[in-house]
Amino acid sequence: MALERYTLTRAGYDQLQRELTDYQERRAQQQIEMESIQDNTTENYPEEGAEFEARTMREIMDERIGNLILILQQADVTDEDPNPRTIDPGDRVTAWNVQDREEVEFDLVGSAEVMYGREGVSIESPVGQALIGRRVGDVVDVATPDGMTRYAIRRVVRTPDHG
Repeated sequence: MALERYTLTRAGYDQLQRELTDYQERRAQQQIEMESIQDNTTENYPEEGAEFEARTMREIMDERIGNLILILQQADVTDEDPNPRTIDPGDRVTAWNVQDREEVEFDLVGSAEVMYGREGVSIESPVGQALIGRRVGDVVDVATPDGMTRYAIRRVVRTPDHG
C-alpha cells in the first residue's frame, strides 16, 4: 500500500515544522506538570480531575505531534514554481468571477496547510482542481456549493512566503 503524500509549499512546510517544535516543547512542559500533579495526588490531595484533564490534553498533543510528523515526513515540498506559465501549488491566482463581477484571489496550497490554519484554497478542492495546470486567459467553470461559478484567470504569481 502506497503512503499518502502531502503537497506543501515551502512556507507551509516551515510553518508546520515550527508548529511541531512548539507542540513538542509544550508536551515536555506538560509532562513536568503531570508529574507534579501525580506527586500531589499521592499526598492525598484531591487532584483527580486535574490528572484526568492533563492525560486528555497529553493524548490530544501526542496525536497532533504524530500527525505533524507524518505530514512532514511524507511531504512533497514545492520550493520553486515548476512551470511559471501554468498554475501550480504555491501560486497566487487572480481571477474574475464572471457571475459576481468581481476580482478574487486564491493562494493554492496543500490540504494539510489549510487543515493547520494557513489561509488559502486547497489544491484538492473543486476550485483548486479546476485551476491547477491552467494559464492566464483561461476560463474555468467550477461546481461550488452555490452552483456553477465561472472564473477568467487574469494573473498568476508565486505566493509570497507567509513564514
